[in-house]
Amino acid sequence: MTRTADRRKVKPDSSSRTEAARPAESHRETIESIVVAFMLALLIRGFSAEAFVIPTGSMAPTLMGRHKEVECPQCGVTFTVNAADEPRTGRPVAFGTCSNCRLRTQVDDLPSFNGDRILVMKFPYKLSFLPMAGRPARWDVVVFHYPEAPEQNYIKRLVGLPGEELMIHGGNLFARPLESDSPFEILRKPLRHLRAMQVPVYDDRYRPIALKSLPEWHRWAPSGPDAWTESAEDPGTFLSQSREGARMSWLRYRHLIPDQDQWQAILRGRAPERPPTPSLIDDFSSYNSNQWRRDSGAPVVEAHWVSDLSIEFDLEVEAPRGQLILELIEAGVSNRCTIDLAKGLATLTRDDTVLGEPAPCPIDRTGRYRLAFANIDDRLTLWVDGRTPFGDGLAYEADRSEPLVPTTADLEPVGIGAESADLRVSGLVLHRDIYYTLEPNASDFESFGMLRQNEFRWLQLAMADPARFPELARLDAPRTFAIRPGRYMMMGDNSPRSKDSRAWSQLEAEGVYYDDAGQRWEIGPWSAAERAPHEVPEELIVGKAFFVYWPHGRPFGPDIRVSRDFRIPFRPYFERMQWIR
Repeated sequence: MTRTADRRKVKPDSSSRTEAARPAESHRETIESIVVAFMLALLIRGFSAEAFVIPTGSMAPTLMGRHKEVECPQCGVTFTVNAADEPRTGRPVAFGTCSNCRLRTQVDDLPSFNGDRILVMKFPYKLSFLPMAGRPARWDVVVFHYPEAPEQNYIKRLVGLPGEELMIHGGNLFARPLESDSPFEILRKPLRHLRAMQVPVYDDRYRPIALKSLPEWHRWAPSGPDAWTESAEDPGTFLSQSREGARMSWLRYRHLIPDQDQWQAILRGRAPERPPTPSLIDDFSSYNSNQWRRDSGAPVVEAHWVSDLSIEFDLEVEAPRGQLILELIEAGVSNRCTIDLAKGLATLTRDDTVLGEPAPCPIDRTGRYRLAFANIDDRLTLWVDGRTPFGDGLAYEADRSEPLVPTTADLEPVGIGAESADLRVSGLVLHRDIYYTLEPNASDFESFGMLRQNEFRWLQLAMADPARFPELARLDAPRTFAIRPGRYMMMGDNSPRSKDSRAWSQLEAEGVYYDDAGQRWEIGPWSAAERAPHEVPEELIVGKAFFVYWPHGRPFGPDIRVSRDFRIPFRPYFERMQWIR
């Protein structure tokens, strides 16, 4: 459960005591505080705001707790690894796994950074008469007092509203009015939240060094006759040239993930015993890949198929003719955006059924564009240079009474097609939606609970074997939560590792729980008359988190080590100073 530490009054928990005993860490915090003090004063002047620190990772990747930042030695992607337990155990995290190429890397010599420093605005909820003020809203990131330990502040995303019944099913969130027999309806995120909450799957701009000369491991590849070709001078750039009589040509994504045995063989210059095999996209997160030693068992508990995807890329139109087709497959169903390059019209379809009316699209002349297409929360959305021709997108009705069953087509879930078109495509980036698990730290699959090594391996193999795909739909029964008036429900973005409202009901009989940092807390009995265990009363909500003003100092230049975790010189991490969505 992610706590937030008030920077002006740090609570004396076990984590803060351990860090206080380390002079170098204190020096680093002092220097960083001086650097940001002036900026913070400007930001909060005239606002009812308060500064907090994120100590643990239940809101990753939106907000980072104590973590290591790693540059993958193979693909060059910068990824983060959870290090929240280091102060408690006294041991550094030893290994982390890259989210982009899945190479496991030794990280124990890298510095561990304290969590994001954020600003929380109080007046939107407390002073409702002010401009911009209002009631707590779904998808807000909020700070609140944990009901059974009000002296502790926690931060989560608000997902459940007063007077409704919330359901978690197949990784998605649904709701209906409380005490209603009406069907549950999927909860669709506003686009500003949808974009901010996406989780990276693969960025083709960062290809692993050892795989560049092995085309069988390349994830994007032409498919079928009259196919695209990849530029020899500029790898990662794909060209489609119109030819008389040519049929539709496709460029397709295959989720080719080397496991650790395959990686070791490739790095030693040998052919792996098992050839590359595409698998379904799962809910892997590099943040949760922290390991203390090499043989510490299954590196992650996430192994659920994620079907809500988005693709983003650069498009260069060399002649305004023909068609461009973007396709996202979900459970064998084709979701497409077809763009007529001569007329500048875009059409959204689902299994050949047209959704809504075609919309004018600014791709009607030669030039460069940045495109994105998403199938998330049962809604198709198109972006062209940041604009959305279909507004928030076009929603569709899907049967969600049973979990979706993947098909062989889901092994190539993303496609870019061209017909009689002269195009160049590059900078391909694939994202997925958050998968909300039924329970924290447990699999959604029937009777699995905490994944053991053999179960984790079974799931890995099942993800690549179409004969086993029906077994991936054998999930535990959906969970529902009734939320009464004046109450809210909170969940973390790092759903598999967040001890949030889903977990609190398990603690009622135990009288004790351990938070995300491993600290032990004793709790009293909960009164059903006052609130259900998963509910947070509105009066306990402190405010809305709105800005990351200091992620951490980023080392640069010569590597001068005051300690393992404190290196100079460092600069403000401007790239991650951002509004919280």
